[in-house]
Amino acid sequence: MKKLWFLLLALPLVFAACDDDEGYSLGDYWVTTATVKTVGVSPYVLETDGGKRLFPSASNVPRFEVFNGQRVWVNFTILGDGEGDIDHLVKVNDLSEMLTKGIFQLTPETTDSIGHDPLTINDYWISGDYLTVLFSYGGGQKIHFITLAQDVDAPINEDGLPVLEVRHNRNNDPVNYRLNGSVSFLLEDLRVDDSDEVPFVLRAKSPDGYSDFEEVLTYSYGE
Repeated sequence: MKKLWFLLLALPLVFAACDDDEGYSLGDYWVTTATVKTVGVSPYVLETDGGKRLFPSASNVPRFEVFNGQRVWVNFTILGDGEGDIDHLVKVNDLSEMLTKGIFQLTPETTDSIGHDPLTINDYWISGDYLTVLFSYGGGQKIHFITLAQDVDAPINEDGLPVLEVRHNRNNDPVNYRLNGSVSFLLEDLRVDDSDEVPFVLRAKSPDGYSDFEEVLTYSYGE
């Protein structure tokens, strides 16, 4: 299994509504998650998880290498309103690539390697083809590994819904601090023919040992 370690972010998570009638201030900024789009546009467009399309008219990180479909955290300042399918012209203050993974097919041989340590799910949402999860855990000395797994021997529950579990391997790291992380999981493997959405169960083992996380979410992929 290819192990990727996630980025711990120092940026504050800020969401704010923009009022076009009030104008924009260079002293204001927003921090959010987005997907990079490079097809048919130069240099790129940022599609935020809130549904806005941002064009980088200026950037503090001109050498940050982007690619189509890349998931990022973006800190930006609105410079003005866009035209056509662009909502805003922005100055990109900072970009950080978000850990992005697919759905791991869990087998009896791999179940121990991806771990079953607890973590706290702080927030989650689906945007486009991605499930984004914000989480926290105890650690401080070693790299931890986060995986979205589907058991090949029990891929669905008794109601016929796919079951996905956020798995955590703390790598025997001592619990010295409470740390935060984020990850986006590509859900395309859940698609089925003759449907434009798939409900599924999301699970995670909670630190308290008795109130494990479980929610039913819907992945919509129709036009």
